[in-house]
Amino acid sequence: MRIHLAVLYAYFWANFNVYSHAYEPSWESLDSRPIPRWFEDAKFGIFCHWGVYAVPSFSTEWFWYQWQGPQPSASVVAFMKQNFPPRFTYADFAPMFTADLFDPDRFANIVKSSGAKYFVLTSKHVEGYTMWPSNFSWNWNSKDIGPNRDLVGDIQQALKKVGGMRFGLYYCLYEWFNRQYLNDKANQFTTDDYVREVVLAQLTEIVNNYKPDLIWGDGEYEAPDTYWKSMNFLAWLYNDSPVKENVVVNDRWGRGVPGHHGGYLTFWDHFDPRHLVARKWESCIELDYGSWGFRRPMTADDVMPVKEVISWLARTIACNGNLLLNAGPTHDGRYVPIFEERFKQIGQWLSINGKAVYKTKPWIYQNDSDVWYTSQVRSKRSHPQRQVFNPQDTENTIVYAFVLAWPHESQLMLPSIKLTNKSVATMLGYSTPLLLRNVRNTTIIDLSAINWRDLPSYDAWVIKLEYLATEQRDPIKQLIKDGILTRDERPRIWKRRG
Repeated sequence: MRIHLAVLYAYFWANFNVYSHAYEPSWESLDSRPIPRWFEDAKFGIFCHWGVYAVPSFSTEWFWYQWQGPQPSASVVAFMKQNFPPRFTYADFAPMFTADLFDPDRFANIVKSSGAKYFVLTSKHVEGYTMWPSNFSWNWNSKDIGPNRDLVGDIQQALKKVGGMRFGLYYCLYEWFNRQYLNDKANQFTTDDYVREVVLAQLTEIVNNYKPDLIWGDGEYEAPDTYWKSMNFLAWLYNDSPVKENVVVNDRWGRGVPGHHGGYLTFWDHFDPRHLVARKWESCIELDYGSWGFRRPMTADDVMPVKEVISWLARTIACNGNLLLNAGPTHDGRYVPIFEERFKQIGQWLSINGKAVYKTKPWIYQNDSDVWYTSQVRSKRSHPQRQVFNPQDTENTIVYAFVLAWPHESQLMLPSIKLTNKSVATMLGYSTPLLLRNVRNTTIIDLSAINWRDLPSYDAWVIKLEYLATEQRDPIKQLIKDGILTRDERPRIWKRRG
């Protein structure tokens, strides 16, 4: 049963103008909320772009815009002329979005095989099609047209059944061809009918119905956060929603907001600072170099090798980030075999090296060339819980070195590692201790005795280092001194989105 517009307004005001005051609708207040620990510990997630764009699956998830936007793509226009009749519309693709081979349980197990600790599904992308039976997207949702099922609910329940993963929902704020949005835009965003009647209604709908652990906002960049009423929504989410204790959000909540405000920071897609960032952040990357959604022209060479994924993961978590890896399913609800294979390869690597990934923190140094570091502490007593990095203490700190390329003559040189007479090095998945020595103030680990047949992996290796010398170093202060971070601990590197 559809909700009448008058009821919608009442729904909106009930949810957004009344909230307790633990967090006020201001960035100063909202930014003070700590990131829930589960997200800090998770490190690795899977992103899933799935929608009607999986039917043409020709270019990218922006297919509709590339076909009928203000600057059409010649290849997309030619594709449509060659394959579909003149009166064909984008809406005509929706009945072909069948998900008829979609098995939620198998899907969830494939995702879990990657070793990911959270999963983020596109509940609505820029095309406006919702993957749940939204009361505010009439006849343009997965229940009314296409699969005739609640895909958000199906995946949520399957992930809950398989266990071990948090469930997140991506939500795109704007829609290319929504008349209400285009009218607000034409009015220079002095009107907000679209936000009141669609965005806030749908956001509260998915929070109340599915109780996601994460809300991944996007599509914010054409309008300011005041238009989107982002601060009001987040204040309700943090104070009065059913997920207020553990929900995590990103930073894409208005023009100029990414990299500055929100929950964790994303800055822009493929963010890769290669230095420590004081605030929790996430890098999202895609397995298919050419698209976030599935596309049929994809070749094997277009798919990121597992070694590259591991490299992204290592340097991301070494710098206080999480990695969100995307793969798009087909229109009938399958991950193609090469995506499934990548997930399993990553999961196999994490089954050996996961202790260097999950529940770790950055160390006082982030890397030595292409070797990246994470750390753990044996005891958290007298240890600052919210400190970005683990300090180096001989008895308490364990350091993990991610070796992304086999060293020349099997001699691994690590200038940042300071030894004691108790120092021990072992390779995860390989039981024999490794030989350590110091040559001209540089630690060298001798790997020459390892037979290549005994290596736990051929893509990357992790060396566990214990009882290293105590060292007083604050990497954040050093980055500020070096001019890499500002005095308020923000990266100086910036790039405009949109």
